[in-house]
Amino acid sequence: MNLTGINMEFESKKKINEEMSMKINFNQPIKNIQKEEIKDLTLKSVSVEALLATFSDEQSLSGEEKAKRYLLATRIYANSEELDLTVEEIAKIKQLIGKGYGPLIVGQAWDMLEGNKA
Repeated sequence: MNLTGINMEFESKKKINEEMSMKINFNQPIKNIQKEEIKDLTLKSVSVEALLATFSDEQSLSGEEKAKRYLLATRIYANSEELDLTVEEIAKIKQLIGKGYGPLIVGQAWDMLEGNKA
């Protein structure tokens, strides 16, 4: 399946799951333990980096899954306002952030992705 096919599949699933979606502000800053913003670290940067990473337990990840992650990362990166994501997309982002980051970032990112302010 090529990127166009994956994008069409995504659009189809998006229509089906519209009632199961959530708006996320990816411009929220990540803060240190003292609640001070960490320069250039946002939910957007953490999410995009996690989506574009390949983890050691994913060496046989399919090209289709890589393309899906790429498309989601580019949607997040290009968006400057709230982005409407499906529950499935949010779960994937949470899973990958959980693999790639420590507790300080995971805790805040997961709160933000669940609609809570960190």
